[in-house]
Amino acid sequence: MRGIDEAGLREHISVLASDEFEGRAPVSRGEELTIAYVAEAFGAAGLEPGNDGEWLQPVPLVSITADPEMRLTVSGESGETALEYGTGMMAWTKRVIDRSALRDSELVFVGYGIVAPEYGRDDYAGIDVAGKTVVMLVNDPGYTTRDPAHFNGRAMTYYGRWTYKFEEAGRQGAAGALIIHESGPAGYPWEVVAGSWSGPQFALVAEDANLSRPAAEGWLTLEAAAALFERAGLSLETLSAEAASEDFGAVSLGLTANLEILNRIERSTSHNVVGRLTGSERPEEAVIYMAHWDHLGRDETLEGDQIYNGALDNATGVAGLVEIAAAFGGLERPPARSVLFLAVTAEEQGLLGSDHYGEHPVHPLNQTVAAINMDGLNTVGPMNDITVVGLGNSALDDYLEAADSGIDHVERGAGRVVRAADARAIHRRPVSQTGG
Repeated sequence: MRGIDEAGLREHISVLASDEFEGRAPVSRGEELTIAYVAEAFGAAGLEPGNDGEWLQPVPLVSITADPEMRLTVSGESGETALEYGTGMMAWTKRVIDRSALRDSELVFVGYGIVAPEYGRDDYAGIDVAGKTVVMLVNDPGYTTRDPAHFNGRAMTYYGRWTYKFEEAGRQGAAGALIIHESGPAGYPWEVVAGSWSGPQFALVAEDANLSRPAAEGWLTLEAAAALFERAGLSLETLSAEAASEDFGAVSLGLTANLEILNRIERSTSHNVVGRLTGSERPEEAVIYMAHWDHLGRDETLEGDQIYNGALDNATGVAGLVEIAAAFGGLERPPARSVLFLAVTAEEQGLLGSDHYGEHPVHPLNQTVAAINMDGLNTVGPMNDITVVGLGNSALDDYLEAADSGIDHVERGAGRVVRAADARAIHRRPVSQTGG
């Protein structure tokens, strides 16, 4: 711990978040500067290259840039409504094709868009959505019910993630998939949606050119969605409340959607940066410390400042990663297990660098003990509470409680912790998961 200080963190953050690094977009000059900086810092920390003698792990990407001059047109008996890109909706396609479209696609409200047998939940039960456009709520039913036994209460499950919802819509054969944005359950305002899903959108290169994905994916503002439901003679508020019930059934809105997406496609390669410190006793086992190095780059359509510097998200995490690497590298004796330091790319585009590493690990996954990810370090000062996202899903919970409570040691075989006399209870207050 004495090897980590504020000055070191500040120095790394100031460099990584500087205008010179241009917002650290994947496949840009900002990437070149960032991965070189991190690799050099890992080397200075005493690490060895972690990918078969190399610092970098190539991550093949495809960049799809949608023409923003698109409109989502919704038609019904009462007329036609056009939603503008950026203000009423955001849309794109993951299909690696020049042109993708919705043609008179029926809109169907499918609640949370979840198929979860372990929770007795199937929002697609009894309806065929092939060729249709599904409209969904963000997060999962537990956020609404606040019942810890219902999904995970306010602690979001993977079923609440936008990534899952679009993937499930594709598995169901939907032509389009639209999520209704709400700042509370999403964990971020509409400006994040408009900023993150505009401009080049990166994806991993898939063998089927992502044709199994919906022809159009996107978000609706809450206001735009409410107006569409009203046009259909329905109440979004009422249906949203009903959607939390296990008895919910999909509802056709009696409206059709038309949308054309024109794409510019470029194939490229980004990089994860990997450093390794070999363990002294059990080198075949590893703990990973990780942080995503990328941010949103720059937007040349803006007047004045065009750079999204990403100081908090995630220059702080990368700074922490480098400082922890230096602290471990400065030990006279390495820790028992090997330690990998992994700076991943394209997190803002859907955790793509992490996804690629999961498919192509440099250390066997069955010998990887833990991955500790840092996405936005605390910049506001000491805290009294610890919030655990996904509490109860990992044996690491016991170690966290030990660290917080001054526990002497953890007996893993007994499945319990041994507490010191002055141990204090950890604050366990699940909250909605946010961000990536």
